[in-house]
Amino acid sequence: MRAVLILVLFCLCRLPIAGLKAQDKAPKATPPDTASTLEFNLHPGAVGGTFSSGEANSSVLFRGSISAHGHAQKWDGTIALDLMQGAGPTMLRALEAGYDSRFGKGRMARRFRARWDWHPLPSVHLALGRDTLHDGWGRRSLFRGRHAAPVPFLQTELNSGGRLRYRHRIEALQGAPSFYCSTDNAGDPRTWIPPTGTMRTGIERMVVSHRLEVDFGQRITGALWGAVVWNVNGGQRRFEPHYLLPLTSIRPTEYAQGSSDNALVGLEGKLRLGKTTNKQQRFLYGQLLLDELIVEEILGSTGWWGNKYGMLGGICWTYPRGAWRAELSGVRPWTYSHYTPTSAYLNGLTPLAHPLGANFLEGSVAVQAQRGKWNFHSRLTASTRGDNPLGDAPTGSLPQVGDIDRQAETYLWLNGTARSLLLLQIDAARPINFSGLSSVQAFVRGEFRRLDAGESAEIQPFFVLGLRTTGPWLGADW
Repeated sequence: MRAVLILVLFCLCRLPIAGLKAQDKAPKATPPDTASTLEFNLHPGAVGGTFSSGEANSSVLFRGSISAHGHAQKWDGTIALDLMQGAGPTMLRALEAGYDSRFGKGRMARRFRARWDWHPLPSVHLALGRDTLHDGWGRRSLFRGRHAAPVPFLQTELNSGGRLRYRHRIEALQGAPSFYCSTDNAGDPRTWIPPTGTMRTGIERMVVSHRLEVDFGQRITGALWGAVVWNVNGGQRRFEPHYLLPLTSIRPTEYAQGSSDNALVGLEGKLRLGKTTNKQQRFLYGQLLLDELIVEEILGSTGWWGNKYGMLGGICWTYPRGAWRAELSGVRPWTYSHYTPTSAYLNGLTPLAHPLGANFLEGSVAVQAQRGKWNFHSRLTASTRGDNPLGDAPTGSLPQVGDIDRQAETYLWLNGTARSLLLLQIDAARPINFSGLSSVQAFVRGEFRRLDAGESAEIQPFFVLGLRTTGPWLGADW
């Protein structure tokens, strides 16, 4: 019965429920690009059913949002409430990382997003709000990943249309609820997330990041990135003026203060291949993240724990009827962590960069193709991370565990108990003429997931069938 009600809601609410335009009082017509508009939308993105070999993972799928969008000549603003109900590991893990609170036995979630973009000058862009964020040209990022839940932020971008582009951003990050203060706790205290209710606490840390992007000719683009995380110490350090200065060097600034904050720096590059247009992108890309590094220790192959760094590389290739992308990444143990856990690079317990945290290797291949009216998407992801299931010997894979808790001075890559994941996802969709709405697609998706953790192995096929009005959302593949 619930599935029928959601399907009826999908049919009734696909169109905006109101569209209000606030025009100037002058009788003259206003050009479309300078008109002031305000729109309200109730948008169901997908509705369907999920099926698996385990009865507990069979459920109704629903993703949608209620939003208001305003537009004027120099600004745009959006407020949205996102809702989701899902089942299966890929959906539930994405729900834990990217939403604010859970209800309905933990299978339903909601989050609030808001964003205001203002262009006071053609070369200046200011953004303020609470939204998901991403840095880099890859599907993953070692700097800032889009999988994490929305956070409050203030961002300034300078771009005059030349070879240089600069971005400065400050974010407010939440803390993790205490496992030991809950009556319904279960599982590992280091990774515990409340099964229902709010999944994060109040503001616990702040992060400032800078990004300077430079074009070296028409084919090569490079970028310098830096960030520093500091804990608010009960509200005493919520404002840190040294890090708010544009075009400053974050790492030297941290040292000059005698600070114990968590500073990160990174390099990024992009090489365009062949003829590149807006509709046809072909390029190589890569990232190098440095958390802490002593070259002598690297050259000596000592495995010193303090050599904290990560690397990511990939290729993206588009063609008229599709695209494909291949990507590899790896991060050393203890990267993103800090001897003060409240200064780790986290929002709640969700890593802000790569979703696997640290001490891992990962590879993925994604393919998209169009044949007639059919659209196909597939993704294969394989990853291995060195874990410590018992919590008695930290491996450096969880940034929320401070490096002061290490039990050795040498930590090899993938030390600990191997957690290996193999995930294959195949999605097929076709537009249908549904109640006169040409944007509705019928889709079917199959997943094969194998997770090996120590001596245990979990093999699970999973299927999704339904209707949607957006592109495929494949959930969490980590």
